[in-house]
Amino acid sequence: MYEVILEREDCTMCGNCVEVDDTKFAFDSDDRATIIGSERDDDVDELETDEPEIYEEAADVCTGECIEVYDDEGNPV
Repeated sequence: MYEVILEREDCTMCGNCVEVDDTKFAFDSDDRATIIGSERDDDVDELETDEPEIYEEAADVCTGECIEVYDDEGNPV
């Protein structure tokens, strides 16, 4: 299981994550990115997934560097 973290306060609203996959990422009413289906703690979205590839791609193209993916041992992917 992988954990995906999106720190919304660091979001630059570039839209790259939404362009990667608009079924996984969207903009909220405050124009910040959000992970669809995630849990929110303060201003951080968290999601567990078995398929990290699309989230890794989104993290790679994120200009705000606000998306991180971790393996089941807590190591960055």
